[in-house]
Amino acid sequence: MKKAFVILSLSLCIGLGFISCSQKKIPVESEEYSIESAQRFMEMARQAMDGTQPTDEDWRALFATKGYHTFFQVWNWTDSTEWQRNIRNGFDLAFNPARKAQLDSIVARPLGEESSDEDFFTYNFYLTKQRFNELYEFIHTADFGQVMQQAHERVLQFLPAGADTLDLPPMKCYYLAFDPEGRTGNGVIFYDYNTAFEDGPEGLVNGIAHELHHQYMGLLMNARYHRDCDDAALQAIVRNQLEGAADLINKGTMPTDKLGAYGPDIVKMYNDDYFDSPNVLRQLDSLTCGYLAGKLDAKQYQAAAGCAHFEGHTTGDYMVFLIRDQLGQQAAIDCLGDFSAFVQRYNEAARKADAYVFSETFVSHIDSICSDLQTGE
Repeated sequence: MKKAFVILSLSLCIGLGFISCSQKKIPVESEEYSIESAQRFMEMARQAMDGTQPTDEDWRALFATKGYHTFFQVWNWTDSTEWQRNIRNGFDLAFNPARKAQLDSIVARPLGEESSDEDFFTYNFYLTKQRFNELYEFIHTADFGQVMQQAHERVLQFLPAGADTLDLPPMKCYYLAFDPEGRTGNGVIFYDYNTAFEDGPEGLVNGIAHELHHQYMGLLMNARYHRDCDDAALQAIVRNQLEGAADLINKGTMPTDKLGAYGPDIVKMYNDDYFDSPNVLRQLDSLTCGYLAGKLDAKQYQAAAGCAHFEGHTTGDYMVFLIRDQLGQQAAIDCLGDFSAFVQRYNEAARKADAYVFSETFVSHIDSICSDLQTGE
């Protein structure tokens, strides 16, 4: 397989934080990707490391770049002001020498459940400073068009037969600087550039393929179901399959020893939650049966939607990986977008593995809802 990154020869001027490229640089933007926002962020970081902190106008210019502007539009259900505040404060903590004591305090304690959102931005930007020259080379020379091409090829290996005929709209990936994550929405991918570097060539292709997988899942769901549904149990099942199936691409095995740029404490928390998945699924079953029996009201039943931990990653990994390990990977792939079949496949795998099995009441509930959604009733 071709390497995802094509590294050009560089002339490095190290000491003041500068790196100059002696050959033609890759395009800043194409139909498939944009590195404008990441490059602008890095230029602000370089200036800060050289003693010039960004002005309010510098920040307005950064957030006006197409990557950030599009991100704030796509994620319009969140407060863009909060995102901007976390980015600005995290940057200032990481790159302002006057705040070194605060920075040292943040990076000295493990990131975990008690960490603020700002802490994740700060730690990610701290890593940016630590590996600045490597990141500068990466963001100016990596063949991001080739990454997207390989990701499109990779994702098809984790989709049902015929998925390549689905009308996937053109996808673009914007590389930004925020918390160590990749996100997708409205046909656009957003990827933290430090996380992209941390993932490595193969990991980045798989990470982008993971985000593309979500887009294909949306098409599969729209082809099967004719309306939306707010049932709490189904929401949990949807989220678990959505993330668990995509994680077949870029995790593959559990427990994991690495989660992008996240540290060991987050990895441990993730693994611990994965191993607790049978209890989470038992809770999902119990809440659903309690609601159907009239023992819980609708408000109490909404807790069932939360039975998709880490936004569906840990619980979803458990369900999807169990199907793969007991019935084969194709069994996990063939039921994508078919949530009734997904629950039934999980139960089949769980019986073989002597793991938690959903009750018949739960299985019938999911099957009934899915049947109604298919008929549009």
